[in-house]
Amino acid sequence: MPTTTLIFAALLVALGLGAFAISGTPTALMPAWVGLGLGLCAGLALAFDGARKHLMHGAAVLALLGALAPAAALVIRAARMSPLALTVNVGMLALCVVLLVLMVRSFIAARRSPS
Repeated sequence: MPTTTLIFAALLVALGLGAFAISGTPTALMPAWVGLGLGLCAGLALAFDGARKHLMHGAAVLALLGALAPAAALVIRAARMSPLALTVNVGMLALCVVLLVLMVRSFIAARRSPS
């Protein structure tokens, strides 16, 4: 799961940096910050096997927060968003939700497998 998380982290960083390059507004970097946090958790999970479970649960919390932030923004002001902001928010929401679903499935499979 840490490798998958690193891939999603890179996608979120690319989304944030691309949006920032187009718009120049600091709020466009929000996906990049979530991606950096996820990448940090995943990188540390790869480095420290004993703390992998804790770090991946921390990454799951970050993915949840990364999904809730754009979801709230879309509910509150989707009609007033620029097309770029709408695209970035939907992209961040989709990436974080897919990652969170994959993480929960992985956690359930790890729990059910005999150790």
